[in-house]
Amino acid sequence: MNATRVYGIDLGTTYSCIAYVDEHGKPVVLPNEDNELTTPSVVFFESAENLVVGQQAKSQVAIYPEQCVSTVKRAMGDPHWQFEAFGQTYRPQDISSFILRKVVRDAEKIVGEDIRNVVITVPAYFGQNEKEATRQAGELAGLNVRNIIPEPTAAALAYGMERDTDEVILVYDLGGGTFDVTLIEVKADELNVISTGGDHQLGGKDWDDAIVEFFAQTIAAETGTSAEAVTEDQETYQELLNMAERFKRALTSRTSFAEATRFEGERVRVELSREKFEDLTRHLLERTLALTDQELEKARERGYSRIDRLLLVGGSTFMPQVTEAVQKRFPFEVRQFDPNQAVAKGAAVFGFKSYLDDQIRIGVAQATGQEAEAVDLQSVDAGVLAAAQKEVASVHGLSLPGLQKLVDKKMVDVTSKSFGIVVIDEYDQEVVANLIQRDHRVPTESTQKFGTHAEGQVQVDLRCMENSFRDESTVAPADCKEIGVAVLEFGRAMPKGSPIEVTFALGPDGLLRLRGVDLSTGRDIKAEFRTESIMSHEEVEQARSRNLALAVS
Repeated sequence: MNATRVYGIDLGTTYSCIAYVDEHGKPVVLPNEDNELTTPSVVFFESAENLVVGQQAKSQVAIYPEQCVSTVKRAMGDPHWQFEAFGQTYRPQDISSFILRKVVRDAEKIVGEDIRNVVITVPAYFGQNEKEATRQAGELAGLNVRNIIPEPTAAALAYGMERDTDEVILVYDLGGGTFDVTLIEVKADELNVISTGGDHQLGGKDWDDAIVEFFAQTIAAETGTSAEAVTEDQETYQELLNMAERFKRALTSRTSFAEATRFEGERVRVELSREKFEDLTRHLLERTLALTDQELEKARERGYSRIDRLLLVGGSTFMPQVTEAVQKRFPFEVRQFDPNQAVAKGAAVFGFKSYLDDQIRIGVAQATGQEAEAVDLQSVDAGVLAAAQKEVASVHGLSLPGLQKLVDKKMVDVTSKSFGIVVIDEYDQEVVANLIQRDHRVPTESTQKFGTHAEGQVQVDLRCMENSFRDESTVAPADCKEIGVAVLEFGRAMPKGSPIEVTFALGPDGLLRLRGVDLSTGRDIKAEFRTESIMSHEEVEQARSRNLALAVS
């Protein structure tokens, strides 16, 4: 076993899992200590020193609702969300780090090595703050986060490793808390993301909520109370949520399901048919179909009129209504592809590829006398590269063609957001000037020149904004989300209109970096954004020390 191996983690809203590439070159999801392939993303604060994560935590939600946290993924990047337990305050990054520690610890027992290097997946529609918060969750868990990649891209990578023909696929990814729809061109040597959309506040949890509301109304009718009173009782509400998940699972294979529950001492029988369930949630399903229509329209605008296959990914696609609606709505083949495991497997493949690239780079460095960090594999002599690849394949027991198939595959992603800064227009109004446009390939870099607005300015605040508009050079600040502020100080008072150059660089991990230059003096900054939702380096270090002292079981 190699301690530098890279693992893939699907950090899900309702369930999480971890995968690695085995000695046969196949991605494998590792079971947890309960011998389940997925772990509930639930944290129970049992005491000030001990946390319980997973199925045991989920079983405590109805008993200790105020000590449990579920669906924290939906709060990633939210500066106002916090959870208090035993005198301590925790942010979304903290809670997610406990989930990561649990899946990693259970996996370590199986593979017999310490797990440090990971690739973590996020919804394609996550913005900057959500992605950076996810990276920080990994750091708080004591992990080295090699990359953050979109969930549909990971699923497509897992799918693409099995295919030898070129295809254009649409990934319909309906998870527990998020929905993504992504158009991807899969080739033998390239994975090319064309466009992406979705809603990271739409997922299976919303189906559960609709069932809970139905339960509440049923109980209210039987007991003479109000539906609001039923759901306001925390213990009852959590029990109904657990029931909703059981009903949803049962109705994938049955046409009707019933259970008895209690409220204020009264026993109430609740029954739900699949037909009624589908009627209650039809508006949610229609929302996913409308978002899919939008991506197909964008695809047609870009010349992709033919779609070879639609892949259903995510645990919520097990619902029969999803498959039926998608097959009825869209005129191409629909295939359910490993819904619960594809994302983690794809992340593991991505991680394995990055690990092999590193090993090949080291081999080339040794052969050429360079530093490994300075080696550009794209420009290496073919003979030297082939020798390094052969050596790495031999060390890892891989066939040379198999290794080359993986390391030669290029992955081209796009940004799901547009990015710009706040400027003053000719009418003296604030607008956001977009430097990077949504659906542009990443990595990418864009530079624009601006001028100071007032006489005698000694600094400018570069307010960085993200939005969902495409091909719009300027948009209203009210339609954007601020992701951070960087301050460019001049060192002296500057005349009005003094030139400033701003560069946005969006990396392959989807994270934004900024450089601002005062062209008059040459002073520049490379931005560390100040934003409430992202923890500072000092805050991360303090939280990591505190969190790692807590026992996670």
